[in-house]
Amino acid sequence: MMKWTLPELRKKQYSENTFKEVLDFSAFIDENDDILAVSPVTVDGEFEVEDNTYYHFDMTIKATLTVACAITLEPVEVPLDFDITETFTEDEKDEYRQIEGITIDLLPIIWSNIYLEKPLRVVSKDATFKSDKQSEKKDNVNPAFKDLEKYK
Repeated sequence: MMKWTLPELRKKQYSENTFKEVLDFSAFIDENDDILAVSPVTVDGEFEVEDNTYYHFDMTIKATLTVACAITLEPVEVPLDFDITETFTEDEKDEYRQIEGITIDLLPIIWSNIYLEKPLRVVSKDATFKSDKQSEKKDNVNPAFKDLEKYK
């Protein structure tokens, strides 16, 4: 899992500060969401503890989202591969993420970053798009000008 206590992180900071996990986020998908499926997510990273106050996490996240094509509504796979850095602190005056209690849970942070990386609109490479205005123009061409289409 991607959850550690602060004493555990302090203990591991010099010897076991790297991690690699494969996570299942299928339970995070909402019925009203445009994400249809998510492959197992690979998270590869390391952490650093600074002055027993700041906890820095550098991660590489790889996954494949399945979303609906904006034109055909057919499923389209979207590969994601990105890096993030998150910093947590116990200091309430700081701008970094606040630590709740004595644990740091990266699951919601990883999911929110996956969601942010998801494209707003995906079009399948097999989809063809023809607007209604374009089809109307071709159907309503004045016969006197019909031969001009050859010269495009």
